[in-house]
Amino acid sequence: MVREEDFMEIKIKAAIDSGNSEHGLIIGEEKILQPSAIAKTSKNPFYEDLNTENAVKNIYKQLVVSINSTAVVPGMYYIGDYAIQSDESYQNIAIAYELKYESDVPVIMTLGMLAARAVQEAYEVDPTLSQPIKAKIDMATGLPFTEFDQEIGKKFADRFAKDNHDIIVYLGKDKTVKVELDFQFVKVYPEAAPVVFSLWQDAESTTRKGDIFKEFEETYKLKDVDGDYFQEKRLLHIDIGDGTTEFPITEGFIPNQKFKKGTKNGIGHAIENIVDDYADKINVPVVQRHNISKVLKDKKHKYHQVALQVMQDPLSKQAQEIIRNAIKQMQNVQNELDVVVVYGGGSVLLKKHLYDALKQVCDTREIKLLYIPEKYAATLFVEGLYNIMTNGIFDHAKEEFLSLPVNK
Repeated sequence: MVREEDFMEIKIKAAIDSGNSEHGLIIGEEKILQPSAIAKTSKNPFYEDLNTENAVKNIYKQLVVSINSTAVVPGMYYIGDYAIQSDESYQNIAIAYELKYESDVPVIMTLGMLAARAVQEAYEVDPTLSQPIKAKIDMATGLPFTEFDQEIGKKFADRFAKDNHDIIVYLGKDKTVKVELDFQFVKVYPEAAPVVFSLWQDAESTTRKGDIFKEFEETYKLKDVDGDYFQEKRLLHIDIGDGTTEFPITEGFIPNQKFKKGTKNGIGHAIENIVDDYADKINVPVVQRHNISKVLKDKKHKYHQVALQVMQDPLSKQAQEIIRNAIKQMQNVQNELDVVVVYGGGSVLLKKHLYDALKQVCDTREIKLLYIPEKYAATLFVEGLYNIMTNGIFDHAKEEFLSLPVNK
């Protein structure tokens, strides 16, 4: 048994976005994105020890961990990029039927990536990585608005915070690092709320300005639009992901619980419809959804144009469904909205099919349309979570939680 004094203690404050397609993490000023994919295995894939400096530097590209935890099925896992590139069969969140708070995928992704971060921070102190690590973690994360309520949020938080998690991070054939993850406090938010904070302020808690609002300013002939413009507005969010699209309504910073709406629309569904066609066009027998997703995001990939070409009809159908459901949500509030905000990783590919038709819908109802630029679309939510962690809101929630008699 390792004594408490033998551990190197690391403190981490992390914002986590458990997307169906990508798993996003912000710690400090570092933003890390990995495919939301895990592969359970029975063997260490490394046949020799790696150069420790390079292994730590590139740890997310070849992330292999063993997890002993009450929160998930224990075992050895390849995480993210390494899961997709391996010969093992990998697992995503099942977008057709699996609720995120019940899935093991976001929990395993989070545990693996945080353990990797702890190793990187420990390496800065001791390049030999001779001690086991105890990482004390504060974390903000979220769940889809249609999935979220206080009880479900607590259940998801408890998967991390109820018990500690023992992780072994593999840096080669024989070199391993033991990491114990001890979650001090986990706050789960409905996904719409942090986005409003992200529109309002940047990570330095100053009013947000700049190119994120440029198209909006030009479209409506406005000058010097900044985050304060959206602070008191009634917004319809269209958050387009891989497997779902959410249509929450916020008033100021508060999501309206009466108007929960989400649909099974997104880029993942479009990709599911073209898997066989795409495989035929690039002359391979089989291809998986995450591989196509990666090609679509990489504009320099030699098959990028092929993937785009076969995606056009499915994307058009997804856009039509999204517009139809957005109109329903508008009607639910008698069109009493100020701005429709479109974001999420799926919004980038869909813009060609969605923007003009959706703007026409908005124009006839005297509603403005803010379509978040590609540069910010996929990370707006996790940036909002990080803003909450740095502007005092998270710390206040933690103080309230720790003041409860049951937590003293």
